[in-house]
Amino acid sequence: MARHPDDDLVPYLRGELSPAERERVARHLEECPDCRQDTELLRDLLGNLAHAIGQPPAVSWARYRAELRDKLDARRQRIGWWRRPMPLALSASLAGVLLLLAVWGGRELSRSGDPIGPDEVVMGQEFGLLQDLRTVERLDLLEDLEVLRNLDGLASEHQG
Repeated sequence: MARHPDDDLVPYLRGELSPAERERVARHLEECPDCRQDTELLRDLLGNLAHAIGQPPAVSWARYRAELRDKLDARRQRIGWWRRPMPLALSASLAGVLLLLAVWGGRELSRSGDPIGPDEVVMGQEFGLLQDLRTVERLDLLEDLEVLRNLDGLASEHQG
């Protein structure tokens, strides 16, 4: 015998099957007394459920619309904190201050020059001479002056 259409019995009773499926289930019910008995039990059960549930209550659309209108009016009257002018002004001013600090801080960083590395700090601590920057600058000037004197000497040797 073919497969029992257990899953198709309720849709069969409610008229939800396609014509081909309905014909297949009807042929099976003619041949199978167990499925026929199950179908009768399901038919009684569906009838009892329909009577037990009854009709849904009538909807009063006028009352529903009035209630909905009241809720919408109440929602319009409640203004969110983000729509109030004071928090909005405070937020905008805070954003402006942060932007100003970011721009000003970026300019200060670009003016400060190259950052000093840890090796330069160690060298500066080891050499007492590097602690006095003016002395180092004067030494550089003296070296430049000595180079210029040597250039003058080279020029006189070259001419002579």
